[in-house]
Amino acid sequence: MARQTSSNVTGQASPADLLPPGLRGALTTGPETRAPEQSEPPPASQGGIDEETRHRMISEAAYRLYARRGYLEGFELEDWLQAEAEVESQLGNRSEA
Repeated sequence: MARQTSSNVTGQASPADLLPPGLRGALTTGPETRAPEQSEPPPASQGGIDEETRHRMISEAAYRLYARRGYLEGFELEDWLQAEAEVESQLGNRSEA
């Protein structure tokens, strides 16, 4: 897989750089990117949490897998899918309790 260029000032890859290419542009940061008419929270997904929180949980879990592997590139999709399965499992277990 081709080496990704960093989009931040430090030259190090940020967690957003590790997302699958189709999801990179979907992330927004800061209150200035949020439209005023979006004042109500996003709808809850499985486990009673909103999609934004679920996505963040998956992203953090995928980054932990990447770090555990020693920051070896080329396994982004596998990390994401494994992290997604782990989070879904955790949310499923939480809703049963």
